[in-house]
Amino acid sequence: MSGQNPLIQKLYEFIYAEQAANLQKLDEVWKRPLQDKLLQGWTQGFIRLERGEKPKHLWAYIDGNESRFRAGDLLRVHLGDAQGPLLCQGMKFEKEEDDRWLLSSDRAMLIWESYEEGVCYADPDGIDLTPRYIQTLQDIESDEQGNNAILPLLGNAPDISFYDLDVDYGERIARAEGCNKKQAEAVGLALGAEQIACIQGPPGTGKTRALALIAQLLVDRGERVFVTSHTHMAINNALSKIAARKVPTLKVGGSREDLDKHVDWEAEPARWERLPEAGQGYVIGATPFATCSSLANYSFDTVIFDEASQITLPLALMAMRKGKRFIFIGDQKQLPPVLLSRSILSNDPMSVFARLTAQNADHCVMLEETYRMNRWLTQWPSQMYYDGRLRAAGANENRLLLPHRERAFSEALDPEACAVFIATPDSKARNRNPTDVKCVVQLCQEAFELGLPLHEIGIVTPYRAQGRAIRLALARQFGREAANTVVADTVERMQGQERELVILSLASGDEAFISAIGEFFFQPERLNVSITRAMTKLIIIGPELKHGIVCSSDVAQGWAEQYRQLIGQCRKVDFPQ
Repeated sequence: MSGQNPLIQKLYEFIYAEQAANLQKLDEVWKRPLQDKLLQGWTQGFIRLERGEKPKHLWAYIDGNESRFRAGDLLRVHLGDAQGPLLCQGMKFEKEEDDRWLLSSDRAMLIWESYEEGVCYADPDGIDLTPRYIQTLQDIESDEQGNNAILPLLGNAPDISFYDLDVDYGERIARAEGCNKKQAEAVGLALGAEQIACIQGPPGTGKTRALALIAQLLVDRGERVFVTSHTHMAINNALSKIAARKVPTLKVGGSREDLDKHVDWEAEPARWERLPEAGQGYVIGATPFATCSSLANYSFDTVIFDEASQITLPLALMAMRKGKRFIFIGDQKQLPPVLLSRSILSNDPMSVFARLTAQNADHCVMLEETYRMNRWLTQWPSQMYYDGRLRAAGANENRLLLPHRERAFSEALDPEACAVFIATPDSKARNRNPTDVKCVVQLCQEAFELGLPLHEIGIVTPYRAQGRAIRLALARQFGREAANTVVADTVERMQGQERELVILSLASGDEAFISAIGEFFFQPERLNVSITRAMTKLIIIGPELKHGIVCSSDVAQGWAEQYRQLIGQCRKVDFPQ
């Protein structure tokens, strides 16, 4: 193991710890009995496979079981034993269509040739990305820029400086475009940063708008800009806003299907027909992993990280080694990176954004006006997570849910109560609560009858099992096509989205179970994201914890009290009969 720099040494240890934890988790799933996995959703059964329209595609017709898998997951396809003979490893679940899944693999033709009809199964799988992380750290160590410029930025006392004329110019242009004061300050900071700038964007504060303007101004002065994040979804969203400003914009990798039509797409950037001439600026978007393959020979003037709070230090370094200046846009009060191991960096911030914003306020700015939530929904997260600085603004500031209707509302949907709490009656429920599912569907039905379109409803839950149960119940109530317009998923899938009405179905009622998973259940970043998806109405269905709860750690205990404070601020409504 290399690493003379103390931070690099820790990162090597962190990478290997994550690798071991990931392999252990997969191995534990693969070893379980098939029938248990089918019942618990760890395995998906397929009735048969069918060739797809493209050489690398196969259609898999699902059996009657519900599984945990979602589009984008990697699958280990087998005949019944995940540790025995396999049809394919690392097969990608592309999309679901009625009763079949579209799967893709470069080996699809070979799989088809070896497939002999009949049932098969899919378990979770993964790709070991450790070699790419190791190569990143080796590149940083051996490179003068990495040692003398990048690593010092991640130290305890980074040397931060700005070009004042560029800062002033950026602020002036942003104000002329209608940006508020803090948005303009963010644009100026990013444009004038000699090395680094951090923009904290709480929910609904217009961080993507600021990002797009920053990218445009950088391109206007001839810069090559790399926009990256931990997911294709986040990158696509940012690129769509940038391309709308008539900026030459290319997405590398991922799927063309999920991309705005104004953004060019290529698997390899060398094929980009509209690549601007030398000396002219442009934007390329891709995940950091593209810098190890299709973008290996490219370099950029500025790297912009979106959703930076979910990007780990090694992943950030992967992209940083290809740039000279770095702009991080995120919110350390929202979801952190997903980690499997007890990190070696447990005493340091996990995400690159949390680390950078903890160092020095001079290179950081927080956007303070939310255009998503009305002022009643803004109040609690502002006080709890943002020192009272977040405030509602714009057209939504005083707006209520469906305020002008002749038909009477139920107490839960009373527009005067923007935040409502309904105590779950099931004191034994853990990660799935059928009683609460019925309540969720009933609320959706009433809201729909009152005139709220289904696509304006979002349902958030901590658990995939509860999410699956809710989606099935909505499909039975409204039909699959209509039900699919309702976003009903875990908090990880809801970050970045917003809806008029958000129902938070916490599912758990078993206090012993809640106590044991307190660090997950009460995690403030998850709670913050969950409740700030709502624009005018939030309904929380969960445990009341009248007499408090004893958690396994002091940290989780404090978070539990925050949860109790939140539901105490809501109007309590009886569980519907």
